[in-house]
Amino acid sequence: MYRLDTVNNSLEEIQETTFSENDLKERQHIEEWIRKSPDVLGEDLLIIAHEYDKFEVNERLDLLAVDKEGNIVIIEVKRDSTGSSVDFQALKYASYCARISPTDILEIYEDYVRVHAPSTNATDELMEFLEIESEEDLNNILNNSQRIIIVGKEIDKRILSVCTWLYENSIDVKCVTIKPYKLGEQLIVDTNQIIPPYKLEDYYINKKAAVKERKIRIDEDVSSFLQDVANFINNHTDYTARYGGKRDYFKGHRFLGKKWNFVFVYKKDRTASLFVESYKKQETDFIRSLAEKYTDELKTLLGCEVELSQGSKNTDLYRLAAKLTFTEDMSFDECLSQFTNTFVKYYQFLKDKVE
Repeated sequence: MYRLDTVNNSLEEIQETTFSENDLKERQHIEEWIRKSPDVLGEDLLIIAHEYDKFEVNERLDLLAVDKEGNIVIIEVKRDSTGSSVDFQALKYASYCARISPTDILEIYEDYVRVHAPSTNATDELMEFLEIESEEDLNNILNNSQRIIIVGKEIDKRILSVCTWLYENSIDVKCVTIKPYKLGEQLIVDTNQIIPPYKLEDYYINKKAAVKERKIRIDEDVSSFLQDVANFINNHTDYTARYGGKRDYFKGHRFLGKKWNFVFVYKKDRTASLFVESYKKQETDFIRSLAEKYTDELKTLLGCEVELSQGSKNTDLYRLAAKLTFTEDMSFDECLSQFTNTFVKYYQFLKDKVE
């Protein structure tokens, strides 16, 4: 990692350090960082337990989370080096968690919010995070599968070998390095996903979705279209997104330092939309301001209808949507091209307005 010296137009190397040298602990510091900001792991996660130890055996799991598809995510953290056995440890926890019911998950999360966010309603928070409308949907979507994320400053070669094999055989495991750097008196922390290789992740997700039984099924054309959209975004833009294969929409990551996301929708009737949304007041005020000032300009730029709407259940939520309709004579590739081109223009428009 380097720092740009603008005076001399040269790069100054930022020295890598270790957590132990800086008296940073695994549980007190690194786990807390991830607990408070799980998006440092490169995706949207809802932490539901920290130092969970309610298994029948006397063992403690670092962090437990739910992803946007309702899967349970086991997060194992090692301070400086993972050693050679963390893979087996994580697999044990995944096997224990496979037997957790949706009711168990809710109880685990209720215990967690009682400590960390007493005013939070656990059921409402889970439903909002998963973007579902009923508790029946919650029961259908929660814990259909388990995933593993291993985090450490250095990940042992033996762990990388095992995790690569697991991933290529449809066990959803991810390895993320978290490294500290010294810049004067400041400590800078950098994360990097090394398994699966970042640009191949969507391919493997698509492959696994095709061979795995799911309680929630989606039309094949819809799934293929949205997977291709996610692949395009990750391979051709600096935005990132993950499509899980279960729904007729998916959400990208936050961007431009704001608490907002793009959402991508494609329906069986060949209607489609993409919109930026948020329920945080600073961002919704900005979204509403954009709609008031630039709706006509945005319609001309994108060549489609643009609409501001408010959430029906969560009235704090606002969306500014580009709405597309594909004609019957348009091919799959033509629809995909129009959709992705619209996204590129919309994304650049938002960048320009923020800057």
